[in-house]
Amino acid sequence: MIYSVQQIKFDILSYIKEFDTDFRAWYVGISSEPRAAMQRDHGVDFEKDIWLQKRAVSFSACRTVQRYFIETLKTDGIPVSTGTDQMNWVYLYRKRQGTHP
Repeated sequence: MIYSVQQIKFDILSYIKEFDTDFRAWYVGISSEPRAAMQRDHGVDFEKDIWLQKRAVSFSACRTVQRYFIETLKTDGIPVSTGTDQMNWVYLYRKRQGTHP
């Protein structure tokens, strides 16, 4: 399913509120393959870690979501400034010892 910017923001905020309200404890990224990125680039264990992925309407929508969480709420993440139309997934995970960052 494809979600709007506002729906993704709401879903991520709800998820954070449910598990850990310290925004610094979370990483928000953008990818064309979010599960692969979380596992390969960040060491996320899908069985043990808390994570979420949402497909957006466009890469631009992903950037808007990511900027909001990194710049306004101060989550962790590396801002992605360029990408393709296939990079339309926003992902989130709660950091722990063993994930990077």
